[in-house]
Amino acid sequence: MRLAHFEFDPEADRLGEGPLSEVFKAKDTKLDRMVALKVLRAHAEIDPQADLRFEREAKHTALLEHPGITTIYELDEDQGKPYIAMEFLEGRTLDKVIRDRHLSIQELLKIAKQLTNILGKVHDAQLIHRDLKPANIMLQPDGHVKLLDFGIARARDEASITQHGMLVGTVLYMSPEQVRGDRLDARSDIFSLGAVLYHLATSALPFPGESFPEVCMAILEGTPRQRPSEIRKGFPSSLEQILMNCMAPEPENRYANGAAVYAALNALGDELTGTTRRAQLEGTLMIPPIRYEGPTDESWNEIAEWVRADVMKSLDRNKKLEVVAGDAPVGSGETDFVLRMSIHVEPDHVDTTFQLETKTGGVGEPLSETMSDMTPDAVVMAEDLAPRAARTARRMLTEAAMTPDPALENGEVDEEAARRLALEAREILHRGRSRHVTSCAVRLRQAKEKNPYCAEVYAVEAEMLVSKYLAWEGDHIYLEESRAAASRALRLDATCALAHTALGFGNHIQGHAEDARREYRLALQQFEDDDAFTRRLFGALQVREGNFKSAAANLTQAIVKCPHLIAAYDHLYVAYARLDRQAEAEENAVEGIGAGRKRVQDVPDDMDARMHLGMLYARLGRAKKAREVLAVAREMAPKDGFTAFRSALVLALIGDTDDAIDSLYVARDRGYLIQTEVQFSPELESLTGNPEFDGLFD
Repeated sequence: MRLAHFEFDPEADRLGEGPLSEVFKAKDTKLDRMVALKVLRAHAEIDPQADLRFEREAKHTALLEHPGITTIYELDEDQGKPYIAMEFLEGRTLDKVIRDRHLSIQELLKIAKQLTNILGKVHDAQLIHRDLKPANIMLQPDGHVKLLDFGIARARDEASITQHGMLVGTVLYMSPEQVRGDRLDARSDIFSLGAVLYHLATSALPFPGESFPEVCMAILEGTPRQRPSEIRKGFPSSLEQILMNCMAPEPENRYANGAAVYAALNALGDELTGTTRRAQLEGTLMIPPIRYEGPTDESWNEIAEWVRADVMKSLDRNKKLEVVAGDAPVGSGETDFVLRMSIHVEPDHVDTTFQLETKTGGVGEPLSETMSDMTPDAVVMAEDLAPRAARTARRMLTEAAMTPDPALENGEVDEEAARRLALEAREILHRGRSRHVTSCAVRLRQAKEKNPYCAEVYAVEAEMLVSKYLAWEGDHIYLEESRAAASRALRLDATCALAHTALGFGNHIQGHAEDARREYRLALQQFEDDDAFTRRLFGALQVREGNFKSAAANLTQAIVKCPHLIAAYDHLYVAYARLDRQAEAEENAVEGIGAGRKRVQDVPDDMDARMHLGMLYARLGRAKKAREVLAVAREMAPKDGFTAFRSALVLALIGDTDDAIDSLYVARDRGYLIQTEVQFSPELESLTGNPEFDGLFD
């Protein structure tokens, strides 16, 4: 079909439609580019104001120059049909994202900051969007957000094109004043913003109802039925308060505009961005009575005891640290660390000194810190000193945990041998089977004997423990131990890239995408020579998130670095296919099959390579070859959970449903954590709804 100088197929190129317009992916034959073409339907009997609204959408959008707002190319009419040609966007609207998965707090915050920044631009231009909803917000493959559809947006001084009292917008996210049909300002958008972010955060609507009137009544009655933290345990209280302020029933109690919400989100700091990772001491910490010096006043002694009790209670939250009262020297067998505190009161100020004695620092050189800016008022001290002392003590413990052991300089160690054994252990681990996890652990013990202070050893141990978590029934203690091992690696060497890879891997398999992404980037920044496995993991994560272009780049680099990393070919096939580059996907698969056949010939027990070889055959529709690969794999490892789960993926792809489900049961019964893996395996979507498949999780 042709409209003006645009060509499109009215069925195949349809991107969406509403009661008044349709949107198509079209080719601009003048400028040889793809556009999104919005065409107004025949509307005279439906909405006499549609022409005006359509024109206003184009004009309002064109006024806003911002990377988060769609670019308008053209507003015109052809064959009696008004149209808007605009920037063609790839991605998914947030209503589809909400249906598919839960967002991490970091993902939510990233989207919220972008959206409020965009909305700030809208409000600065004296516009009100009036229809903020997930379906009008596009999440692009690179993670950037676009705000869509200014069809009912209004300038603050612009005459209405709807009758007073008429509902315009989507009721689920409307402000109370919009439901009533009152005059609106930017704070109405802020209410809708809060409702959208609430939905993103909780996967629940803030004002649910079974009918249009019920939803309207819920909005008019006031605050959401449940706070976010009542739905999502552990939801940050500071972020919750921002959302609740946005949805305050009265406009004067909300943020003034998008810029104000953006500033509030930025003020949250490290609490939500996940940039702070504290090292932790392990062992027994003893805290003697606080030494007091100053005027004779019984109240000061009481305050000192109160401070001691409060510090002990605060530090006891560290599960790896046993906090006890008493006084014994470090190294006596009773304690690993001693925290001594003293309070010295002068007429015009108070000095509070902390000394932390450790096995590595020795009694002669304790870590110390003094607080000297407090007034000598007992009442004020009672309120202020205890929490400040607890914060200072926690900071000192963190610093102590990050202090290298002096034995590094004195012991007889073989650094190179330990590192070599660690990398050998890692290569074995990547072969996939549960027995490879055990073999990896054996080599790591050998590496520690060569050098107990080699950072790479603990980094590989951290990665191995994540694999152990998957292979041994999802026991979360392995994830805690993995984080501890990675932290130790970073204390020994702050530039240890492998430690960041391990931390990323742990976050990856738990679905914490933002944290995983950050750790992978840190790892790649630290590697002197690129690490193919990190690139593979990063690429796989980006495929999962829909960022296919970046995924393809990372996976290509992984293959260049390590041509026998067959998983990278498999993930790259998916990325190319989703980018509509099918010829490249198939060419890559053929190359991967060649590399995979060579790999399993050279290293027969590389089960990860063998199973991804089977996946590549399946993706190309070569079912017979895929079954041949599985037959060998099952003969080699008939009771291995990893092999059984990967077999299920291949079998599901080639349509062997019953066999796929049987393999999943084998994987589950062998202790493999299928719940986590199934969640992130689109290859198994064809099994959804099958009673036997659903029974796996009973």
